[in-house]
Amino acid sequence: MTVHQNTRRTGGNEVLDNSFITPGRFRELDGLRGIAAITVVLYHFGMPAGGAPGPYDISWGELGVQLFFIISGYVILLTAIKSANALSFVISRFSRLYPTYWLALALAAGTYFLYGNPHRNITAMQTLVNTTMFQRFFLVDNVDQVYWTLAVELQFYALMTVYLLFRRGTVYRRELVVGMLIWVFMGSILCVVFHPEAALSGVPKMLVWAVVAEHAPLFSLGMVLFMYSHDRRFTLLIPLFSLVASLNAWLMHDAVHGIGVALICVAFFAVIYVKNVPWLAHGPLNFLGQISYPLYLNHEMFGYMLIDIFVPVLGVWGGRVLALVIVILWAYLMHRTVETRLSSALRKSLQGKLVKS
Repeated sequence: MTVHQNTRRTGGNEVLDNSFITPGRFRELDGLRGIAAITVVLYHFGMPAGGAPGPYDISWGELGVQLFFIISGYVILLTAIKSANALSFVISRFSRLYPTYWLALALAAGTYFLYGNPHRNITAMQTLVNTTMFQRFFLVDNVDQVYWTLAVELQFYALMTVYLLFRRGTVYRRELVVGMLIWVFMGSILCVVFHPEAALSGVPKMLVWAVVAEHAPLFSLGMVLFMYSHDRRFTLLIPLFSLVASLNAWLMHDAVHGIGVALICVAFFAVIYVKNVPWLAHGPLNFLGQISYPLYLNHEMFGYMLIDIFVPVLGVWGGRVLALVIVILWAYLMHRTVETRLSSALRKSLQGKLVKS
């Protein structure tokens, strides 16, 4: 095991900077994204549509979201370390998320207003509020239900932004660990006091949302696993956050969610530990991981319309297969244009105008 000897220390507090990061791309992470994305898509595609019942039920597929949150913790700490300051971090996140999200929102709203959806009631004002991605905080419903995860992600980004502002772009390992422990402890207390999630309303629900109570250990585990992947220094925070994440899922949902989250945490650590997993680093899952963001954003409202159209003609299986192919092709097109080129151009433009000014 190799430990970076050139990592800076300030008053005994290790600084996580570019010298801490192992060179090279962790390609297996895209494979994990691919697993998270396709399980969520298949979960939603199994629901009734086109006047026919769903051909299968994989309720555990929604656990792909929990995998996404661990990945986010891993990636966001990397982004924070690479960012020179809080503004650069915000620009990086804004340019990465919003252009693709706006196009996905336009497609979802267009699908509803032009084709309809008997299970949704969407207004023009609701759509306008959704452009901010902060609709959850205004108590406005999502145009597409999958957007709820974006609000959770934004809260995590906000916490990291505040820290970077306070520390002027420098990430201190000890402070970060203490902050994670406090965050996870607060969230766990709320999960114990207020559960299950389905029964919450009013102030308890707002408190659980505000602290990101259920998902705090998942983001924290991702950050801890990022540190482990680069310095190979095992810490008890890994099993601790995994255990707490599993207990939170059990309390807020059921035993199946708790066990599922535990398995996801173990699997993620195994990939980090092994480092070289060819079937994740290459192939279909890696491809799906690269297009996972537009695939996740577009698969539900747009996908349901396609299923509704194709199922009466091609049957419950044929309709879903064709819908899946079209959704994947659309996500790939968005990835090659908006998610990469447009987002990159926007980031460079904002960096040049705001950071250097």
